Amino acid sequence: MEATQERAPAGGGSLVSVEKMPRGLPKLAGETWTLYVRQLKRLSRTPTIVVFSLIQPLIWLVLFGQMFSRIAHLPNAVQQFGGVSYLQFFVPTVMLQSVLFGAGQSGVGIIADIDSGFLDKLLTTPVNRLAILLGRVLGDLTRMALQILLVVLIGLAIGRFQTPTVSFYYGVVGIAGAMAIALLFALIMTGFNVFLALTTRNTEATFLIGNFLTLPLLFTSSAQLPIALLPVWMQHVARANPVTYAIDAMRSLLNGPAASSHHNTSVALVQALVILLALSAVTLTFATRKFRSTVA
Repeated sequence: MEATQERAPAGGGSLVSVEKMPRGLPKLAGETWTLYVRQLKRLSRTPTIVVFSLIQPLIWLVLFGQMFSRIAHLPNAVQQFGGVSYLQFFVPTVMLQSVLFGAGQSGVGIIADIDSGFLDKLLTTPVNRLAILLGRVLGDLTRMALQILLVVLIGLAIGRFQTPTVSFYYGVVGIAGAMAIALLFALIMTGFNVFLALTTRNTEATFLIGNFLTLPLLFTSSAQLPIALLPVWMQHVARANPVTYAIDAMRSLLNGPAASSHHNTSVALVQALVILLALSAVTLTFATRKFRSTVA
């Protein structure tokens, strides 16, 4: 913050100190960073939430990875699974599943800020209203990024004791790409949950409606099984489900072109990006408008 001195108007008076406050984008960035750090500190002070949000993906990965491990080795199913173990096939699912459920905490957190009076306190300051929303969203995305990274590491650790062993086709680049796709989907769900929370203003309603929509999204996609192995009616639903396109791109990036329904990583990636970017623009627009009307 830079301080300058200006002379008082003609007619006398002493020198006055005028502080040049940051404006525009620098002001928004600084306030967003401050609120983002506050969100990270808040998470670090609630270790129960952090621990259980990290344990849940582990449970899903171990239980489902072992429960359906034999399916991928059936004679007519090997090609559909891209020639990899079910555990490796299932890793992208758990990554995306973590953000599907984790995004719900964004909406619940907004309601907590309203009920505790913290949001009202912020609104009495000159802080940019958009920075309040961005700080929370970025904090939640950081938490979800740690979750999905943990899923990858657990998958690699468990996969060392399986045949074939888990190894990702494009290495670190593929892992980073799959994480980016998962976080883009997290952005969609975060925007939706924030909009839902500000509309209902009720924790229970937000949680119930969010889960009611999340579970069908997950189970009517290619998350659990390849599309070709789903019932015919569910195949049509899966092809209209954005989760299918996100999962397809992530599997391609982690397990190679053979794991994609198109057998082409570029096609799977382009399709996913177009669909997910469009949906994120929609949900974030609704969330931002609802937030602005709420704090107006």
